[in-house]
Amino acid sequence: MKILVVEDDVDLRAEIVGFLRRRSHEVVTSGSIAAAHEALQEMLADGQMPEAVICDVGLPDGDGVDFCVAAAASVPACRWLLLSGGHDFTRLESQLAGQAGLTHIIVEKPIHMELLQRFLEAPHRLTADG
Repeated sequence: MKILVVEDDVDLRAEIVGFLRRRSHEVVTSGSIAAAHEALQEMLADGQMPEAVICDVGLPDGDGVDFCVAAAASVPACRWLLLSGGHDFTRLESQLAGQAGLTHIIVEKPIHMELLQRFLEAPHRLTADG
């Protein structure tokens, strides 16, 4: 599976990427919204579509939910896992309301790798509760 990981916390990003690569996923990483937009455009230009995006909500140069909403049309079959360091799930879900067909969950950081695995294996929308 091709996965884009957008996380500015170097240690958490390394943990997620290591977990994914040990399971033979192809991973592209970025630490900012700007780098994520660039990485996504490069992937699409090469004819590669990510099957999943794991994205921090609070990034130094923007909001991961805004990135999700902006990019969702370009990658319609993509699953989105949004990581939040706060307890703002209601606000985040309201930002995503109306995004028909968007497969996503929002989880509190740090993410448990078991939940990440279930998210990637699920045939349909998985909730943060599993």
